[in-house]
Amino acid sequence: MCGICGIAKGDTGAQVDPAALERMNRALTHRGPDDAGVWLQGHVGLAMRRLKVLDLAGGHQPMLNDSRQIAIVFNGEIYNYRELRAELEKKGCAFRTQSDTEVLLRAYEAYGDDALHKLNGMFAFALYDANRDRLLLARDRLGIKPLFYTIQNGSITFASELDALLRSGAAPGAINPAAVDAYFTFLYVPAPDSIYTNIEKLLPGEKLVFENGQATRERYWRVNYAPDSAWTLDSAADRYLELMTDAIRLQRVSDVPLGAFLSGGLDSSTVVGLLSFLCAEPIKTFTIGFDDPEANELEFARIAADHFGTDHTEEVLRPDMVSVASELVRHFGEPFADASAVPTWLVSRLARRHVTVALSGDGGDELFAGYTWAHVSKAVDQYRKVPAALRSLVDTALRLGPESPKMAKLRRFSGDSFQSPHQGFRRRETCFAPELRAALYSPDLLERVSASAIDRFQERADEAGNISDDDRMLYQDLTMYLPDDILTKVDRMSMANGLEARVPILDHRIVEFSATVPFHLKYKGAISKRLVKHAVKTLLPPKLLTQRKRGFAIPVHTWFRGELRSHFEDTVLSADSRCAAYLNTATSQTLLREHVEGRENYGHHLWSILMFEHWLRYVEIATGLPSL
Repeated sequence: MCGICGIAKGDTGAQVDPAALERMNRALTHRGPDDAGVWLQGHVGLAMRRLKVLDLAGGHQPMLNDSRQIAIVFNGEIYNYRELRAELEKKGCAFRTQSDTEVLLRAYEAYGDDALHKLNGMFAFALYDANRDRLLLARDRLGIKPLFYTIQNGSITFASELDALLRSGAAPGAINPAAVDAYFTFLYVPAPDSIYTNIEKLLPGEKLVFENGQATRERYWRVNYAPDSAWTLDSAADRYLELMTDAIRLQRVSDVPLGAFLSGGLDSSTVVGLLSFLCAEPIKTFTIGFDDPEANELEFARIAADHFGTDHTEEVLRPDMVSVASELVRHFGEPFADASAVPTWLVSRLARRHVTVALSGDGGDELFAGYTWAHVSKAVDQYRKVPAALRSLVDTALRLGPESPKMAKLRRFSGDSFQSPHQGFRRRETCFAPELRAALYSPDLLERVSASAIDRFQERADEAGNISDDDRMLYQDLTMYLPDDILTKVDRMSMANGLEARVPILDHRIVEFSATVPFHLKYKGAISKRLVKHAVKTLLPPKLLTQRKRGFAIPVHTWFRGELRSHFEDTVLSADSRCAAYLNTATSQTLLREHVEGRENYGHHLWSILMFEHWLRYVEIATGLPSL
């Protein structure tokens, strides 16, 4: 696991500035605290920071081939590297190290870009082929590992994190109004956009080739939803368990201590259970809870830990949320407001005291319909059967009712019944509704947003093709919410602590299998993740199969009725607020007041505004104040 960066100039007579490359690499130290390397060849420079996980002595990067004409920097893990190595050895390849980086390098020598199709892993890498004066950038199929880049004046600059890229000085750093709008809509910035107008993210399953000063992008993998009616609940459950077991077999390989996050939910408990059966010694598991009666759910993690006999570590925390807010923002490089980043950061910090690698249960909800939207969507479908005239009367009565979080939830449910399934899903995936965003933005920002709006949500819906509404929702979660929110959160928060997080449920074979399973095997009769529960019914304790979805609970609404209330007032609503240049302070005040009074739960809205404020303050210090 590493942080990578580099610069390639289209002009072969130009020289890469070694100081710029060093600044970029230094900004990635937290991603790779164990080793560093730089390779320069005139107009091309590659650099990396390494967290040693495999072949501790021999995996130094940048790595060169025997002729020293191909150089690679690689972030991630190739889980099938042993199998691929054996295949390459049969073709006559000789290896100098035991690292997966060298396997990737040799695979490129043998297969060229087609090597991408042979990889089972999480990765982002840069490979320079001097014979062809060609730079290849690639990102894994699901987008587990990040890669940012900018192309300016015929040169490309790239890095694992935005902050490192900005240190190069290659990108001016002007804010992208469309990205600001996407952030307040979804609480993150969907790829390929970044918060800056001239910096983009490589998409999951995408490669970029830079030759002769020109860049060409191509998707080398995309999931295809094609339900197969031949699957039964039993056969699909058997196949799921087979694939999961093999994914964990591959992902447990490590030359450093390995453990697992354990929330007590279905997916993390399944990962822990299968890992326990594959390991001779008790595995190390980690969970956290908050000192809050509404968000302290350690009971289920303990049940799983006791059942599988793990070496379990838990902590009940009351973090200083004022300091946490300012700490988190620098690791994302752009505004990011999924509040579950807080427990992810804290459990990563806990795990890093004991292990260097941790397996997580992320991805199962997107593949097998585990989110509450499935329940809500089916409930709305049933409610739509009520005559529209009667629903309109109910809707009017609800809007005349008192203001409360419960009443607001009922109004949203009622409103969804008058929309298409796609529109209702979009509403549920949205934090700030369009009318609230219009009230939040300053007149100048609103004008610029209107002129530059990009609808990435609709793009994902359109690219899904002619599939059912249910599968379209899964596809959108898998291709936007998962990589741009969940996996971004897991990567940044684990790497902030020098911890490698692995996600076995997102083995691409499991993803491809899930796309062939009919939706009714995933969700039916208000039973979510039906297939998964059937598959692990003899593996997990019964209590874990019937609990509601939780993960690591987050008391964000409580925070803004407590310690974060005054902090919000002292920053966002202060005379020196940076947000004031972009947002309407009166709207922010109204949201806080209505939340504190209990008229609505605006905790996530307030957190997004607060994180935007902290990001603006951080960028002002780190890189100079961006401008619209």
